[in-house]
Amino acid sequence: MIKRIMTYRVAAAAFAASALIVAPAVAAPVRAASVQVHKAIGPNTSLVVQVGSRADYRHNDRRDHRRVHTNQWGQTDREVARLSRNALQACRSAITREAYRIGYRDVDFDDDRRVRQIGPNGFEVRYDDVEFEHRRRDVERNVTCTVRRGNVAEVRGIPALARGNGHGYTVAHTQRGRRGH
Repeated sequence: MIKRIMTYRVAAAAFAASALIVAPAVAAPVRAASVQVHKAIGPNTSLVVQVGSRADYRHNDRRDHRRVHTNQWGQTDREVARLSRNALQACRSAITREAYRIGYRDVDFDDDRRVRQIGPNGFEVRYDDVEFEHRRRDVERNVTCTVRRGNVAEVRGIPALARGNGHGYTVAHTQRGRRGH
């Protein structure tokens, strides 16, 4: 036969544990809830469990006070940063690829760049003082690149490379396949 031993302390601890677990779960859906449980355990002993309203501990809970800042296209700052970083990489690789195709040996980018969002997935990137290195000379120019939906739509500012009889070809001519040999 099992002998049950129950004291006031054990009963109070068991009741308090169940009340502390259940009361916040019941009070969570209602924002301004206040739960108070009062139980008389003995003639001179009572147990009070109180869960206050949201106003009582608002200063400790900062998660509910964060605001999500969005731009005019409904994008958060984190999304805009990711999109602009991708636009910077796409522009940089397109400028380098086009300069190598024209005939430059190396392209050096300074850290001075400006990114402006022109649509929900469009950016205009301006690199200041991009250095194009050729065999005879180095040329520094400001280059502007337009990115739409993650793809480079236009590159402006790459200097033409004079070859042979002195006729320079622009980027538009080289894109159509003409080369000044």
